[in-house]
Amino acid sequence: MKNDAQKGRTVLSAITSVYLYVMLSVYMLYPGLGGYREITAQKWQAFLVLTGAYAVITVLIRLELALTGVYRLPTPSALWKSLGIPAKLVILYLLFTAVSAAVSEYPKTAVWGGGRCEGLVAVALYCLSFLFVSRYARPKRRMMWVFAAAMALNCILALIQLAGFNPLTLYPEGMNYYDANRLYAGEFLGTIGNVDILSAMLSLSVPAFAAFIIKSKNTAERCLLAAAAALCLVVLFRAFVAGGILGVFGALIISIPLYFKPGRARRRAFIAVIVFFAVIIAGTYAFGESSGGFIYEASRVMHGDFDDSFGSGRIYIWRSVIPLVAERPIFGGGPDTLGLRLDVAFERYDETLGITIRSAIDAAHCEYLNILVNQGILALAAYLSALIACAVRFVRRAHENPTALVCGCAALGYSIQAFFGISSPISTPYFWIALGFLCCAEEAFRNKNEKKGRERK
Repeated sequence: MKNDAQKGRTVLSAITSVYLYVMLSVYMLYPGLGGYREITAQKWQAFLVLTGAYAVITVLIRLELALTGVYRLPTPSALWKSLGIPAKLVILYLLFTAVSAAVSEYPKTAVWGGGRCEGLVAVALYCLSFLFVSRYARPKRRMMWVFAAAMALNCILALIQLAGFNPLTLYPEGMNYYDANRLYAGEFLGTIGNVDILSAMLSLSVPAFAAFIIKSKNTAERCLLAAAAALCLVVLFRAFVAGGILGVFGALIISIPLYFKPGRARRRAFIAVIVFFAVIIAGTYAFGESSGGFIYEASRVMHGDFDDSFGSGRIYIWRSVIPLVAERPIFGGGPDTLGLRLDVAFERYDETLGITIRSAIDAAHCEYLNILVNQGILALAAYLSALIACAVRFVRRAHENPTALVCGCAALGYSIQAFFGISSPISTPYFWIALGFLCCAEEAFRNKNEKKGRERK
């Protein structure tokens, strides 16, 4: 019976590995068949098929093992007790999101999603992927190689597009990247699409690559990851999304103390990081107005000037979205329903075309605010609590477990840019996979210690 149970777990781990390899390569590089105009919808359909199939197969195998007596089907209370704190909080987040969809004035959109394709179904798939990856994943170095290669190819395509070409005809015919927001709405690069979503992927991948490079002792691995990281940084600065830059360098700097063992060296590193950020903040406050770009805007905000144009219009978006929170504070308006509740858009007159271009707003451009207005304060509280629980595991295991360090750095970079970013089925699944790996590393460490304890006895 014990051997059968082990075989069952091996099968589930193998299925999880197949799913992860596909997500880290094929899904990453799949641009859809309709160009950038349809990339979100087509990526969402692919994510629905891949993750939906993975979830269904996993559940069916578990049921089969229970019915054949290999596993005992646990009672709901026993199952709940067996879960770690992050898993419990993620389930609560999913539950509150489901209630939000059930009481929404727009039930169809709340379930299946609107223009962002992030309804209850998408959130459920995020949560299930986290739960199953944290339970059955077996981290392998090859997974990072595959991910790095896919990101490198994606960035090479983006650089070709930045040179003015249109390979794969992802832009409308006869157009290129530099026709963005004039001849077509938005800015798009690579196989990810929208540059804000691309910056989320770069915020996740570069800190992960850096951690892997530092921990690896294999020269070939380091070269592969360094090349991928370099390509990512070039694209990051060419596209120049401020949230992505903050995500990447914020994660790289904040994670420095976690490379040290708990003790004096780590405490000194933490103090150094705090002093560094204090100097940066003070310098931005005192001298930032003489700079340009987002440093100037950050300085003006510190001085109390909340101009609507700052942050590429994010101040304007946040001002418009926040009043909606008070209308439905507990369960929000329903997942992905912001665009139906908010009649606000950006308008500008293009002298070349002789027309007024209007861009509707359907996301808060802050993932945490987006959850609050769409799914309510209970869902946001559960979500943030889950992130904090994962962060505790990151801090506790990073110095001794490479998987925890790499995936924790990835999740940290994504979480920082999320203050200014857009959640999407194109990028967000990788964040949940990173969290799943982080919790999987914690479970593996705990099992290893328990095994050592039994051997000593």
